[in-house]
Amino acid sequence: MKIELTKEEYRDLIDMLYIADWIIYSHRSVDIQELLRYQQLRYKIYAFAEKAGLGNLIEYDAEMKYYIETPEFEEESDCHDIIEDYDNSVFWDRFVEMLCQRDIHREFGPKEPKKKKEFEKYCLRFIDIENQYKEEFEKNGLENVMIKGLNAARTD
Repeated sequence: MKIELTKEEYRDLIDMLYIADWIIYSHRSVDIQELLRYQQLRYKIYAFAEKAGLGNLIEYDAEMKYYIETPEFEEESDCHDIIEDYDNSVFWDRFVEMLCQRDIHREFGPKEPKKKKEFEKYCLRFIDIENQYKEEFEKNGLENVMIKGLNAARTD
């Protein structure tokens, strides 16, 4: 297979690979063998940086025996802004979802209702709770979130 890319397309591709690598590995403390193929593919594509005229962004680390992003890449890339936006969005979505699940289980029990009428009521209530949390967090962020019994940040 042969893929031809312009310099700009290759530049976008290395950004995309960096972002993908961040998503796959940034939260892991150990390498998972099944995922190493993604890293190897990234290095394979990074190997063309010099040929693409972007050797200033990707360099080979002879000691580590793989390609890495240069400080210049880190400085000029929008990758960290994209990752931060993603992390922020995922945080709020998951936080709201988990709070909704907790609250709905308190109200309806741990299992979804099987009867259609009860299930519809369950879904409408879930959406109602979700909308309340979204509105609160959009307005106040974490300002009003408190943990019972935890005195980590007293305000009195």
